[in-house]
Amino acid sequence: MKKKFLLLMVLLLCIGCTRIDNDNYDTIINDVISNNINIYNTTSLGYKYYLPLGISKIYDNDYNQKFRVNNTYMYLYVDIVSYYYKNNLNFNGDNNISSYYYKKIDYDGKTGYVNIEKKDNKYFLKIVYNYAKIESYVNEYEIADILTYSMIILDSIEYNDKLIENILLDDHYSSSFKEYKIKKPENTESKFSEYLSEYVGEDDTIIPDLPEY
Repeated sequence: MKKKFLLLMVLLLCIGCTRIDNDNYDTIINDVISNNINIYNTTSLGYKYYLPLGISKIYDNDYNQKFRVNNTYMYLYVDIVSYYYKNNLNFNGDNNISSYYYKKIDYDGKTGYVNIEKKDNKYFLKIVYNYAKIESYVNEYEIADILTYSMIILDSIEYNDKLIENILLDDHYSSSFKEYKIKKPENTESKFSEYLSEYVGEDDTIIPDLPEY
């Protein structure tokens, strides 16, 4: 475990030492998933994961969590319903030619994708992997760091099958799942700053067994 932890630290330290382009994003993703670092320091309802040093968890509602790295926020949604029923992920926007960067991931039974879109002077990251999703708006110089953190978190998620089964059979829990998403402005021509609202409330609830990825 100590060796795996050291490999993780080396990976994080090396991000700022290389010129970042699409090839480097590929390298980041491949390095994280191939190392398969099975260490954990954070538990939640039905799963556990590794939260890298330097990230603060500032909101936790079981399957929706909000992290902060310096002045940048990362939003995690874990879809235990799709995990339990092994639903196929719906890759909306597959190979989107308007994307700044796109990569589909399929490794050792875990699937997903990374999509980065440029929005005015910032970038919207959506990383879907291992039945979970992280979204974030970042500056260009932050992409590599946030991508690395996101992949480490998502790849490290380990689900507790028995507990999840009990949760889904419990009417109290099964009726309360909801996914919070970053609200987008009604006018698609609006400035990017309008995208930076917090996660929305009850009116924007999404049925979890039909997730929008």
